[in-house]
Amino acid sequence: MIVKKKKFWILSITTIFIVFIVLLKFNIFSSADILFKKLPIKAQVLIRFVKKNDKYGNNFFHIFNNFFNDYNVKFIPETQFFDVNFNKKNIKFKNDFKDIYEKRTDNIRNFFYTFFIEIIDNDILVTDYIGNFYIIAYTDLQSDKKIINPKIIKSNFSPYKTLDTFIYENKIFVSYSNKVENCYNFNIDYAEFNLKELNFSNFYRSSECSIQNYYQPHGGRMQFYTYNQEDGLLFAIGDNNDIPKSNNSIVGKILFIDFKNKNQIILSKGHRNIQGLFSDGKIILSTEHGPRGGDEINKINPDNNYGWPFASYGEPYGSKIYHSLNKFYDKPKYFKNHSEKNFSEPIFSFAKSIGISEIIKLPNNFSNFWENNFLLSSLWEQSLFRIKFGENFNKIMFYEKIFIGQRIRDIKYHNGLNGIILALEEKGELGIITKKKSN
Repeated sequence: MIVKKKKFWILSITTIFIVFIVLLKFNIFSSADILFKKLPIKAQVLIRFVKKNDKYGNNFFHIFNNFFNDYNVKFIPETQFFDVNFNKKNIKFKNDFKDIYEKRTDNIRNFFYTFFIEIIDNDILVTDYIGNFYIIAYTDLQSDKKIINPKIIKSNFSPYKTLDTFIYENKIFVSYSNKVENCYNFNIDYAEFNLKELNFSNFYRSSECSIQNYYQPHGGRMQFYTYNQEDGLLFAIGDNNDIPKSNNSIVGKILFIDFKNKNQIILSKGHRNIQGLFSDGKIILSTEHGPRGGDEINKINPDNNYGWPFASYGEPYGSKIYHSLNKFYDKPKYFKNHSEKNFSEPIFSFAKSIGISEIIKLPNNFSNFWENNFLLSSLWEQSLFRIKFGENFNKIMFYEKIFIGQRIRDIKYHNGLNGIILALEEKGELGIITKKKSN
């Protein structure tokens, strides 16, 4: 009898698995499917992950890391202390977005609706990778609409690749790169914001051209900062190349550029690929991609060196690195103990890469349970990380992983909604997280 029961359960599980795979292959499950939407969130995420990893040829078993390791991991709409409302709204981008994106970025592997978000009078300004501007009305955020047709704002802005946006005193600053033969420069333009047309002027243009190791320039994040009693912008410029740069090079640096004279100062160095930047005038935090792991959260102190390309908790991508000057170089072994070589240690390093992206601080009015908490977004792990730092930002007290199920490029807090806005780039959607009224 016991043997028969075992055979029954083995046969049942095998049958369910085969049916599941067949349904996936024939695309029975889709985001618009009624049946799909009624599935538990973990099942929805699993289906999306299986399809995505199958499409891009990734290791199938990577997906199970988020399902069978429940330590400090929640699935939206659950969090550690309370449940939230989670809604998604698809953005109708301009028809030329995909074609121009692929031509400008050399991205032959994947297409993502990569965009950045800013909040202006409770409306949302969206800027896509190729430099189109859209405005999403506050009323659309509050409505039951699942698809948003945003208003397109005319502009004279036409970059090779948009890297970040930032609003300061009714001015919109946009960082971007232009391709110059086989390398990229880094620039910032600005315009007085209005809904009719944006007329941009140059704020900063790099004289140096950066040769990147693979298909895209890195960095570009901006934040307001006051340095030596001068107001200006922090500007992060990445360096994913293992070849050391001079101290005077802007590559792999965080710059400070003052508003008044537009003078450039190298604030910190030794950065690989900064994807997130936070400043409140007292503290500067950066989030940074490492190679094959070693994603970092750094506390930025002026004049400090954070180690790249000498120190990293990640590992080289092979024994050789190809340089676009048609040369191969031996890859160095990275020092793990940064401080041993007089480099600054990260506050925290993810041993396995999460595809770290933006970081923000949440206001305490969002939730009493999340006082003085930060939110960090991720691309590869498709999750939010709720983080509590120690008093001096020298360590992390704890973090909670909240699994979303899509790559998150950008994140902002929305005061009018008392909610969190996510830029979900796989399908070009806004994710909106708000507290349930009962919480």
